[in-house]
Amino acid sequence: MPDVTVSFSDAQWARILALSSSIKKIDETGDVDAAYLAAKWKNQLGAWVKELERAKAAESIDDF
Repeated sequence: MPDVTVSFSDAQWARILALSSSIKKIDETGDVDAAYLAAKWKNQLGAWVKELERAKAAESIDDF
């Protein structure tokens, strides 16, 4: 499976850290880190793919 690398400038990372409380769910504490973003994006992309698959399956059913 391929690895994906995302890089931020120091200024961008500082802005991400400053918004940690907005990026994390209300019941999560602490600053955002690379592991948190990786897990969040992996879950988000997985949900998007599942939704697209459901939509495509529904289109296929409608074509009959």
